[in-house]
Amino acid sequence: MDGSAEPAHGAPHAAASPTGGEVAQHGHGYKRRHGVQRIRQEERSWSSGLVWLLVILCTVLTIGVIVTGATVFAVYLLYKPTTPYLLVSSARLETLAYDQSGTIRDLQLALTVLAENSNSRTDATFSRVNLAVGFRGAEVALLRAGTFAVPRRSSFPLRYQVVSAGRQLSPEGMEYMAGALRAGVVPLDLFGKARTTWKVGIFASLQFWTRISCRFLFFYPGNGTAMPIDCRSRSP
Repeated sequence: MDGSAEPAHGAPHAAASPTGGEVAQHGHGYKRRHGVQRIRQEERSWSSGLVWLLVILCTVLTIGVIVTGATVFAVYLLYKPTTPYLLVSSARLETLAYDQSGTIRDLQLALTVLAENSNSRTDATFSRVNLAVGFRGAEVALLRAGTFAVPRRSSFPLRYQVVSAGRQLSPEGMEYMAGALRAGVVPLDLFGKARTTWKVGIFASLQFWTRISCRFLFFYPGNGTAMPIDCRSRSP
């Protein structure tokens, strides 16, 4: 009887050991799964917050762009800005003395250039006015002007009395001048640029270079008048 009782007493102890291990393993697995689920929930929450932040930023930027565009458009409709420009209103070749050595001994040219500001709500400023009179690529005279202001819807005349002497022409220029004098039509070029500045509204200040490049055909010998031409500067 003693021999049969010992196995019965020992059997439960042998069966209890694996049962406790399974419970421990199940407990650790539950904790791991619970921890993973918590981490995933935190990641989803963080990702959702980031997405909403990006949506808010995009919305703010979109609203800013719309407001800025509407403001610019409203200012444009109110001011209707136009770029100031230079316009030649009159040109007359008064004297041209040229000898066979290819030298312009005396050239006198009366030239009036208007600085035009057609803006109705703002004044304009012209600065760094640098113009030149040329013949077949050779500069005959340089014309400059200091900084000056032009009121709205008005113009300012720049009257030049050009006097030039001692300009030597190239062989090609000499040939061209001889042919022009025989034909009674002398071509002279006017080219250069000026800096224009004007305001749109109370904040925006615009600056552009305006460039001029024209060729005048003067009746000479004769009365020295130029053929009608629309000579005005352009801004890029």
